[in-house]
Amino acid sequence: MNSKLTIMQTTDWSKYTFEEWCRQLGAWINGDSEKMVRIVKTMPTKRITQNQREKLLAMYLNDEGLRDRLCISKTGTCCQLNENEARAIQRLFMDLQLIEDEILQEWISTIWSHHVLSNSLRKIAYSCDTSVNQIRQDLKCGFAFIKSRYSQFTFESFEKTT
Repeated sequence: MNSKLTIMQTTDWSKYTFEEWCRQLGAWINGDSEKMVRIVKTMPTKRITQNQREKLLAMYLNDEGLRDRLCISKTGTCCQLNENEARAIQRLFMDLQLIEDEILQEWISTIWSHHVLSNSLRKIAYSCDTSVNQIRQDLKCGFAFIKSRYSQFTFESFEKTT
């Protein structure tokens, strides 16, 4: 029997490092506002309590200077992904989101925030009320998990420099 290949199987994962795949996904998402809304609905997020949700909503409504991160334009990476490649890396993130482990979800959320949404480590640390070094550790742990699960990826963070 001939079985159909999935997007995940047909994608040439050696084309970019994992970090570059994430940056390309971010560029693909930012290229179209409808895509941004669709993708953000599925992106990894931390679960928050009702009290935290109410505080966040109150802060959002009271702060006139607060800018919605979806409305801020991103620049820098030019999207070179085709639709299938973008869907494949998005599918990878959706698969990771299905794993019910709070710590892992924090790691994946950090990777998403830094490499896909292009937020600085300092900004992520501030929003999570933690240190930049902790965010760096979360990124490394998330990459290590992804490397153990998807061995086809290479990582800039793990490459030795001479």
